[in-house]
Amino acid sequence: MAYLNDIFRYSMARLGNREDAEDVAIEVVEALPNPCFRRNLKLYVVGVARRKIADRLRASRPTEILHEGQVQTRFDLESDNAALLRTAFGQLTEDHHELLVLKYAVGLSSAEIGGMFGKRADAVDSQLQRARDSFMSIWTRLTTEEVKV
Repeated sequence: MAYLNDIFRYSMARLGNREDAEDVAIEVVEALPNPCFRRNLKLYVVGVARRKIADRLRASRPTEILHEGQVQTRFDLESDNAALLRTAFGQLTEDHHELLVLKYAVGLSSAEIGGMFGKRADAVDSQLQRARDSFMSIWTRLTTEEVKV
């Protein structure tokens, strides 16, 4: 399947767990009709992945709170940056988080994203700019570093 890597990257960015992302990617491929005659197959499979990810996130809401003493930690730059990114993305609205993932992890154009949500490309560009501004503000607050564009 031509878009399996895109589905996996999108799922990984949304779920943060390799095994879950692989499961979603395979579920999406299995859910496709054979043959699949979609005008824009990439948007269709990302849409299917969105719904499968939403189902997983709803089903996996935590039932127990972990305290810091219960979690193993690593101290290196890569894990620190990953933790900061998770924190920053966690503070974004769900819409902003999803827009940034679709744009930068999956690589969809504004027109393609607009097609998924029934919006014009210029409206998506405006939302993306607000999402980037929100992310930069959160990142600066967390790290005291400005985002390099």
